[in-house]
Order: sequence, then C-alpha cells, then structure tokens
Amino acid sequence: MHTTDRFKYLLEQYLSGKITLAEQNEFYELLATQEYDNILDLSIENHLVNGVEGVNSDLPPHIAEEIVRNIHNAEKSTAKILPLKTKKHKPWRWIAAASVILIISTIFLFTRNQNNNSGMLAMVPPDAIIEKNVTTNPRLITLADGSVITLAPQSTIHFQGNFNDSTREVYLEGEAFFQVAKNPRKPFLVYYNNLVTKVLGTSFRVNTNAKTGNIEVAVVTGKVQVSENDKILKDQRTAASVILAPNQKAIYQVEKGLLETSLVEAPQPLQTNHETKQLPQKFIYDQERLETIFHELETAYGIEILVETANLNNCVFTGDVSNQDLFTMLRIICLTTNSTYEINGTRILVRGTGCN
Repeated sequence: MHTTDRFKYLLEQYLSGKITLAEQNEFYELLATQEYDNILDLSIENHLVNGVEGVNSDLPPHIAEEIVRNIHNAEKSTAKILPLKTKKHKPWRWIAAASVILIISTIFLFTRNQNNNSGMLAMVPPDAIIEKNVTTNPRLITLADGSVITLAPQSTIHFQGNFNDSTREVYLEGEAFFQVAKNPRKPFLVYYNNLVTKVLGTSFRVNTNAKTGNIEVAVVTGKVQVSENDKILKDQRTAASVILAPNQKAIYQVEKGLLETSLVEAPQPLQTNHETKQLPQKFIYDQERLETIFHELETAYGIEILVETANLNNCVFTGDVSNQDLFTMLRIICLTTNSTYEINGTRILVRGTGCN
C-alpha cells in the first residue's frame, strides 16, 4: 500500500477509535515526518464542515477555516517553547490530530442539543422577552415575580414580562442558577431541551456537563420535580419523573433518555435560620458514638447516612472536623474507625465490621 494511502487508512482508523496500538505508533511516526500535513488539514476541515456520519455540524466553511488556522497558530506557539530536540519531531501535530476527535465529538453533542433546543424554542411565546449574557461574567436578571436568575456567560433566557395566571415559565439555553420566589399557586417551570424542572419556591442550577453532554439539575434549597418535556417528546418519554431535595441532583442522559439521581459534588449545610441568626453547627467530638455523629450530619446536610452493620454505630470518634466539607469529614471519621463510605444514589452507605 502506498504510504499516502496508508496514512489515510490509519487516520480513518484513528478517528473511528478502531486503531490498534501498533497502528497508532505507526500513525504517530508518519505524522512526525510532516509529509502528510495537508491531508491532516483537509481531514480536520472536512469534519468541521460536514460533521460526522451524516450529521450536519452547522459550521460554515469560514468558521472551519478559522479553527484550522487556530490549530496552526497553536503549533507555532508550541514550537517556540519546546526544546530543540522536541521541535524536530513536531509532536504538536499529534495534538492537532487528536483534536479532530474532540472537535467531532463536540459537533455531535452540539448538533443534538441544537435539535433539542429547536423543539423547545418552538414553545416560546411570541411575546417573550429574550435576555442574553454576551459577557464573560455571570449576569443577574430579576423577574416580575421577584425571582432572580444568575445567567452564565453565553447563555440565553426567554420569559414573559407578566406571567400567566397559572404558571411561571422560562426557557433556558445554556446554564443558569435560579432563586425562585415562593408562590404555591403558580408553579415555576424551567424548560431546558428535553427536561422540565418544576418548583414552587427554591434555588437550583441547570446546566449541561461539558464532559458527558448530560443535563444536570442540582438543588440548593427547597424541592423540585424534574421530568422529560412531554410537549417535545410526546409518546417517546422513557424516564420517570424524580423529586430532588437540597444537595441532590438529577442527571439526564440525553442519548439513552435516562434520568438518574445522585448527590451534588460538594454538599452544603442546609441554610440556617436567619431570623434567629443561628450560627453554623460545630462538629467537635470526644469519644462520641458514630450513631450520634451520623445523625448530626444527616440533620445538617439533609442526606441520609446508612451503616452496613449495626456494630458500626458502636465505634467512637474523637476530633474536630468543623472546617471540613462533608466528604472530607466522612473520610476522616472512616479512617479512624477502619471503615469506608460510598455514595448510593442520594444516600451515603458506610461499610465496615464495626465495634463491639
């Protein structure tokens, strides 16, 4: 096989994820010769313009060309700081090749989200107000009912200036944090692609996970109901609705139509009573049983903590963990009691043999 044809074959194998380790090493060696730069550039531009497997990327040619130019500029910048011996092999070309896969994946997720957005945007009332955040900082938007939206950069929100008599509806593109004014008679609905989040009065965040493409709804205060948008999906709904409490989140797998619940990455103590000016709780213990400690943590964070065996409740702990986050507290306590913990949905399970 001619070396040019061989390079094209290896490139296709690389992009499809089917390349073997031996083929990958051969591919990198051919890249290092710089003889196939034009083929690589055309491949990058072709995938940017035409998308993957028939999926339209919606990227015009001049945008694709700009991205290719940016890759070249990145190569020049890298060349200036690489050692002389490293420059000889131009490994940043490998980075450029790897970026094709990243770009292709991004195009696919972007296109799918765009398709979902188109269905959602068709629901927006014609007289809706459109607020965009074109800055690099979060932007505060106060609605007529007193609710406050913290709109992330490059995000858009659609809403009516005066909500109707039965509901308060907003339509989100991007990411936002909501602090909803309480009104039990008028539920607050946030439409985001295929999901609908329904609340009465609470604060929560809606966003798309950049790594997985999954949609996440995380609750800070109050409770929310998260469900698939039946106005878009109609009879294609596959996930059951879930109810979220503080420090819980819903994860919607767009590709599979699955809706799962878990704990947020950094649980926060439930808000204190501002009227009584209650101070944050201290977690200082002297030979205290784990049963008491876990009960206090459950109350403080609103998260259920289960023990695998009742004997764990008999173990004691001494120490001050007041200035630690919840998971660090648990790690410290578990280390001193020869136990471990794991997150099981929206609950925490502590494992170990326990103490007599």
